[in-house]
Amino acid sequence: MASIDGLISGMSTTDTINQLMQVEAAPQTALKSKVSTVNKVVTAYQSVNSRLSSLAAAANALGKSDTWGSMKASSTSSAAAISAQPGASAGSLSFHVDQLAATRLQTFKDMSVTSITDADAAPVMSNDSFDIYLKDGTKKPLTPTDRSLQAVVTAINGEAEAPYKASAVQIAPGRYTLQLTAKESGAAAAAKIDSVGLPEGLDLGTSSVTIDGRDAVLTVGEGGGAYAINSASNTFAEILPGVTVTAAKAQAPGDAPVTVDISADAEGIATKVQALVDNVNVVLNELASQSKIKTGEIAAGPLVGDAAVRKLRQDILSAVSGGAAGLGANDTTASFKEVGISINRDGTLAFVKDDFMKTYKADPARAEKFFDSYTDVTSPKGNGTAGTFEPGFDTAIGLGRKLEAVALIASEGVKDPDNPTKVRQGTMKALMERNTATISSLNDQVSEWDVRLELRRTALQKQFSGLEVALGKMQQQSSWLAGQLAGLG
Repeated sequence: MASIDGLISGMSTTDTINQLMQVEAAPQTALKSKVSTVNKVVTAYQSVNSRLSSLAAAANALGKSDTWGSMKASSTSSAAAISAQPGASAGSLSFHVDQLAATRLQTFKDMSVTSITDADAAPVMSNDSFDIYLKDGTKKPLTPTDRSLQAVVTAINGEAEAPYKASAVQIAPGRYTLQLTAKESGAAAAAKIDSVGLPEGLDLGTSSVTIDGRDAVLTVGEGGGAYAINSASNTFAEILPGVTVTAAKAQAPGDAPVTVDISADAEGIATKVQALVDNVNVVLNELASQSKIKTGEIAAGPLVGDAAVRKLRQDILSAVSGGAAGLGANDTTASFKEVGISINRDGTLAFVKDDFMKTYKADPARAEKFFDSYTDVTSPKGNGTAGTFEPGFDTAIGLGRKLEAVALIASEGVKDPDNPTKVRQGTMKALMERNTATISSLNDQVSEWDVRLELRRTALQKQFSGLEVALGKMQQQSSWLAGQLAGLG
């Protein structure tokens, strides 16, 4: 906007108006400051909510049967790898890897052609079609696009029920022929090809077995009591309940046998307990940071004095200090110190792995209950799923279940068994939505003040402009009077 500084009065009317507008804009400035403050509050709630989601996931992991049924598998030799599914039987087995599985490979090496694609100069068939035998033994004619080797390969590979795959291979410089590879490894697949037969009607002579199909073989034991385990592939599933062995290389006759051991993965479970404690501490530290009081030059946190934050902290610590009901002697409440978890003086959690391992090794089922146990509670309308933990409704006993419920109630909310389609509404989510609505309302008021202040600036400019005009007229009158008086003298 152009300056309207007074030419008559000599005063800086632009500066004067700007100073007056600062006073007029004080309410809007206060509104903007409040928007900034509430934005910080929303950001703080979002940060807490994100950490609560991680805590819920860590707590839920300790409520899964896969966690408590996880098994650790080991092998004494690189000749075989081992894996164990959750719930697999603990045990040990020794064996010798006699041979690996192989896939039947047959090559028509007695005859060859000089080109893979030239059907005129290097045909591999005299007629327009040839026959193959499918997996079920039935014969099927195939008509390739031409009589070249590549067209024959394409035709065979286009038949899903063929027991083999075809390739065009070079057996000498500039000499090509057909090679067939069984679709499955092992002796049975090789025997199947022998029983159903190879393609007929090709001008490639007879084929030779380049690699014979065979089973992988493990030998358990020695002498007259030894027995062999065969597999069409190098994978031996359920060699022990829930245990899979994968043969990697054949051993020499004098090599020491492979010994595999399967045992409960206590270390893996302890790692997940540590993850739970770590996530709890992350949440507690975040709550402390966002709600800290002003100290010297350090500003207060955006959630200082927030009742929801204070309650959340109390709920987390109460879940730990309350212990596990019914797990103590004579069904009394047992302390979580038995599984290594306690509250430090600074209000964070500590985990002593050795204490957990001691309790777990003494009674794995009891150790599990310290984290994954609850009592089914019927909802007000008699709904709910028995045997499935429903946070916020079932009574949590184990620490994992307790903290899962606390985290979900505070973050995303929990499902209502009486109204499963009802939108979940956690405490943090509700507070974020409420404060976001406040920000929207405040921004509307700021916009209204923009219009009000613009009108006020226009009015001030008009007033000062009128002042200049009035002063100009007075100056003219003064000059005229001065002239008249001078004339009288």
